[in-house]
Amino acid sequence: MSQGKIVLMACGSFSPPTYMHLRMFEIAKDYIHSLSLGTIVGGIVSPVHDAYGKKDLVAASHRVAMLKLALRSSAWVKVSEWETQQAGWTRTRASMQHHQDILNNHAHLTDPPSWLPDDILNVNNIDDYNSNQLNGNTDNVTVKLLCGADLLESFATPGLWSDEDLETILGQHGIVVVSRAGSDPGRFIYESDMLYKYRRNVILVTNYIVNEVSSTVLRRLVRRGESAKYLTDDAVLAYIRQHRLYGATAGVTEYNTDIAYDRSPQDVIMKSPEVTSFKNILISIRDKPSIIDETVTIKRAKKSILAHTDTVTPMDNLKPKMAYIDKVSPSYVPGKAVKIVSDVTQHTFDKGGGCPL
Repeated sequence: MSQGKIVLMACGSFSPPTYMHLRMFEIAKDYIHSLSLGTIVGGIVSPVHDAYGKKDLVAASHRVAMLKLALRSSAWVKVSEWETQQAGWTRTRASMQHHQDILNNHAHLTDPPSWLPDDILNVNNIDDYNSNQLNGNTDNVTVKLLCGADLLESFATPGLWSDEDLETILGQHGIVVVSRAGSDPGRFIYESDMLYKYRRNVILVTNYIVNEVSSTVLRRLVRRGESAKYLTDDAVLAYIRQHRLYGATAGVTEYNTDIAYDRSPQDVIMKSPEVTSFKNILISIRDKPSIIDETVTIKRAKKSILAHTDTVTPMDNLKPKMAYIDKVSPSYVPGKAVKIVSDVTQHTFDKGGGCPL
């Protein structure tokens, strides 16, 4: 049974973000659409406030910047800075409720937040599936918590989650759990009275493509000066190196550090090369052009007392024979092959004056 329009929301540290953090959105969207469980209209990543106090938690400004770099290629997942801008740590329940309220009342806002999904603003649709499903559908949007199996297991840890929070998250929102093959999240649902009560609001998605990349692994590699390439976006790794996060040291790296972090690739204006004079272009004539598009005339180099041959000899100082363009046709286009015509006549050649160029 379809649960209407859904926005997937992931909460956490993201210190730093990994490819697995982003893959969960794609995996969950595909699963929900394939079984017609609802229509995904957007995704939100909400990094936690600095006051959360977790070990190795760098400043929110850095975590937000890294998330935006990692999500540059995503057409539907956006970063919400709302939690990081509060006076202190915000409970997951309160954050989900805030975002859901904004989503369902955005029409009344004069300045909608940047994290608002494009589908909600009718800018574009995620895919053809959404385009068909959203037609004439004016139901409210439900924010569902997107998480891994480890967070699901934490629901059973005494004192970690309040019953009120769990009642709201599971009863009014619902969760989408992405677990690795071989795990048994259904067991945790069965063993938890709260999870079992709201089991219809729990969507279990199995990820059959193994990916054990975590923020902890990334931090360890960076701290040890080892390569973390292909575990997250190169721009994220470059940012870590530039700001010396997680014990990283500045220096030469395989990552692209020449990045304008506040500009997208579309903002960069490519300059055309300046017009260049081709009057005195030095041409190597060791090899003759195989394609002849145009004919130009060149001056022959000074005549040597040594006989010219088609091969380079020690007596030529191991330099290729060179010539200079004397006249270039006005229609000449740089990069086109040309036919080189020597000023040496056949008569000179017959007299032993050297071979034609």
